[in-house]
Amino acid sequence: MATMEIKIPEELYNSLKALGYQKKDIEREVLEDVVLQLYAKHTISIGKAASMLGLSIQAFRETLIKKHLPVEYLTEEVYEEDLKAIKSVREKKD
Repeated sequence: MATMEIKIPEELYNSLKALGYQKKDIEREVLEDVVLQLYAKHTISIGKAASMLGLSIQAFRETLIKKHLPVEYLTEEVYEEDLKAIKSVREKKD
């Protein structure tokens, strides 16, 4: 995984810390938000989004539902990517 530094206002950081967020929590929230935005913009498939967050597709769907976001954007390209992801998982199990 690549590393990238993102600067946020100190006031925001202090507010998050006051709410009990640790650095890893903030990093996870930012990653999740970016992935959700990419998925919502049809930039990545549901399989790719789930993989980027280390989740199963079902767990990612549950995340979408909790955040009141559409669960599926099914296009031919997305379908093909999901098939590739499924094949990859099957090959790893064998």
